[in-house]
Amino acid sequence: MASIQKGTDRPRQAPKSRFWPRFFGTISVSALVLAPVAALSLWLLMSDAVTAAAVMERGSLLPLFAALAKMVGKAIMAAITTL
Repeated sequence: MASIQKGTDRPRQAPKSRFWPRFFGTISVSALVLAPVAALSLWLLMSDAVTAAAVMERGSLLPLFAALAKMVGKAIMAAITTL
């Protein structure tokens, strides 16, 4: 019959919690997504207050996308004309 030697049996450690790594991962991804939205909102408020008011009044982001499309179109046209 085998006997158990003292000192060879290690106590089991409780499994590590996965809550905090997931929590901080979620917060990080949210921050990466919301930072450009916040920057875009500030830019729109400073550059075109009428469009910002239209977004707030309608509750729709369509005026925002229209303003962005116009801005990107102007930037592309400026880049093409300099070539």
